[in-house]
Amino acid sequence: MNTQNKPKSLQDIIKQRQQSNFVGREDQINRFSQNLALSLEDNRHCFLFNVCGQGGVGKTTLLRQFRKIADEAKMISAYIDEAEKTIPEVMGRIAEELEQQGYRLTQFSDRYKVYCQKCQELETDPDAPQGFSAFVGKTMVKTGVRLARRVPVGGAVFDFVDGDALANQAGDWASYVAKKITNKDEVHLVKQPEEVLTPLFLQDISKIAEKIPVLLFFDTSERTGEFLDNWLREILEGRHGEVSLNILITIASRQELDKNDWASYEGSIIRLHLEPFTEEEAQQYLTRKGITDKHIIEVISNLSGNLPLLIEMLADAHPNDPNQLIEPSSSAVKSFLRWIDDPKRRQVVLDAAIPRCLNRDIIAQLRTEEEADELFTWLKETSFVNEHSNGWVYHDVVKTQMLCHKRLSSPQGWAEIHNKLAKYYDNLRNDLQLEEDNKQRDPSWQSYTLNVLYHKLCQSPQRNLLVALKEFLALLKNQPIFAQQYAKIMLQAGKDGDSAEVKYWGKQLANGLKAYEEKRYEDAIYNRALVYLAVNQPDKARTVLVLAIKLSTEHCKKNAKDWRNAFNLALYYLAAQYTQQADHFYRYILSNGASSESISEAIQDLNDFLTVLPDHKEATSILHLLQFSLTKSCNFQPTLQKTQESQQQTANQFPLS
Repeated sequence: MNTQNKPKSLQDIIKQRQQSNFVGREDQINRFSQNLALSLEDNRHCFLFNVCGQGGVGKTTLLRQFRKIADEAKMISAYIDEAEKTIPEVMGRIAEELEQQGYRLTQFSDRYKVYCQKCQELETDPDAPQGFSAFVGKTMVKTGVRLARRVPVGGAVFDFVDGDALANQAGDWASYVAKKITNKDEVHLVKQPEEVLTPLFLQDISKIAEKIPVLLFFDTSERTGEFLDNWLREILEGRHGEVSLNILITIASRQELDKNDWASYEGSIIRLHLEPFTEEEAQQYLTRKGITDKHIIEVISNLSGNLPLLIEMLADAHPNDPNQLIEPSSSAVKSFLRWIDDPKRRQVVLDAAIPRCLNRDIIAQLRTEEEADELFTWLKETSFVNEHSNGWVYHDVVKTQMLCHKRLSSPQGWAEIHNKLAKYYDNLRNDLQLEEDNKQRDPSWQSYTLNVLYHKLCQSPQRNLLVALKEFLALLKNQPIFAQQYAKIMLQAGKDGDSAEVKYWGKQLANGLKAYEEKRYEDAIYNRALVYLAVNQPDKARTVLVLAIKLSTEHCKKNAKDWRNAFNLALYYLAAQYTQQADHFYRYILSNGASSESISEAIQDLNDFLTVLPDHKEATSILHLLQFSLTKSCNFQPTLQKTQESQQQTANQFPLS
């Protein structure tokens, strides 16, 4: 087994040193070891561990320790993090790691190789339909063909994306695959990779598990849970075939596995909640790092809150002289920076938190070509910089504090670095020299575009937000999956740059796309209309809202007392600039006994609307009307005094029964 080999890389050495410094977590270690020792027939044996806790509390370190225990017990294991973006990639990574240990998943690996080859051919084909590459690697039936089946009104709901361009796109993708791949089995493989590959994967891994225990570790699953959780439950449910009892799964995440989703398996799950170190554990760890001065230990403990990641970071940079310690009220990052003697390292460790990912070339952009190699090597050796598929990244806990410190301590330096990196990625994007029709489907172009977006929004949100929203609308036309990534990056830029407006729009765009996936079509369409209003395109907003009004009106006819839907319909009229109808409809709803809860939700919706259009007089007037009505309702007074004339007029315009 490869566990007997000597470390061959810097990463192996770092992991080995991290494990040698492992302290605490005796209860978690004992429960894991005891479970491994139980026979498979023992009712106490569990097949799933869930390690959860806040960022920096040591989940990844504990998983490494679990894996070390498995290695010492002559078991085989595979480790998966957020680097894998699709289920086929996850299975491919597991197969690769198991093969390195001498166990090949023969059926799966052979078929997966064909799958990768065909996907590569299709992705690079200049004749591929627009938007096709975004779906490669995902089950096309789920993300493409079934999309058409969801449409409730003869395909009309595709108006949310773009009625002219996407109404028949799922069929175009299927036809394109069938034309390019003549083998029916290979067509099925490309269209439905999860359904084809998962049974082969399970058959192969179960054969191995007949001879030796197999342990699978899934780290930071909050980033992969969107697709990974369902897949794992499908496996446990037996949808893809039988699963060997000799397989143990460990999932690490900040939030514990949802007890409702995993209720059927609760008796077979061991949940391990990690807390920061105790004072004794913190002292034990620092002693192993060679720190014995009580005053230094006390300051590091206070600064870190005994969070293991911050303790390790501070321990690596602590001063030997206790007199150099700053006041305990300072932050962990400020102390860490102060304790670094080399000014070049002190500067680069702060500036290098700004890029979304790191490599040697990025460090050269931040510093100089001559300094890049030495500084990048040093950064990789720190406890909070980890290697991922796209480069090296800071741990979230440290990155958040570093960004905040940089942004507040040097606003001009913050903007200058973001501007430099935006230009750097823009140049890389231009160097691809892709034709206009092909560039949006190119993975490198997409990656560079997301980085340009992030750095521009962090540099100057006021100047670049409207441009970003227009670009989102353009991407939504032919690259809906990429548009989802675009929305996520906007949200991240809003958080990192502390821009409430950018953060708001990142959430709005993501919520709109999620509403569409969840078949809440009216919400999705309204969300898109808000974007059009924000970029001053009211005619397009009205056009897309026609369908939302139609769908909501049909629902009102079926259930006139669904106040939430009724208020939504009134809001759609308001957003479409049918202000008179909106006003009448709001009053009609209030006069017919709308609940206080629904009024409160309608008030929140109007507040969100006014966030986008703060000078909208009609919306402000209606907001005051709802607030007044809610106040009277809470005081057990009549909801609203209405004239018979207004009631009759609204009833004639909106016959709900």
